[in-house]
Amino acid sequence: MKKTVVILALALGFSISNLNATNEVEISNFENVAVKPVEVSPLCKAVATGDIETVKNLIEAGADVNVKSNGMMPIHYAAKYNRVDMLKVLITAGSKIHEGCDLGFTPLRHAQNAKAKDAEMFLKRFKRTDV
Repeated sequence: MKKTVVILALALGFSISNLNATNEVEISNFENVAVKPVEVSPLCKAVATGDIETVKNLIEAGADVNVKSNGMMPIHYAAKYNRVDMLKVLITAGSKIHEGCDLGFTPLRHAQNAKAKDAEMFLKRFKRTDV
């Protein structure tokens, strides 16, 4: 039995050594790689970080609460990051509650995907009436 195990181990060792494995990586032409920096508006940054004073100041200064930044409006960021206080400020300022992001997700859907329970419960109170 021991001889069989030794012979099988040797046979396996010789068969593996015949593989042509290399650590070399072939580098192809990387000249055409474009790096697109992600630009997020100051309002969306303030919403995501929870800076309510900056959000209020930006809205007061005329920032549009319905402009998309990186495909999402500020209300989407508020829902995603569970910022109920931001949701209240944005809705009061005229944010579109049922508008989808570039992927088609509403603020409620962003809250559900992010498991942002407080934002989800808050947004469920707003029934869509234009359907």
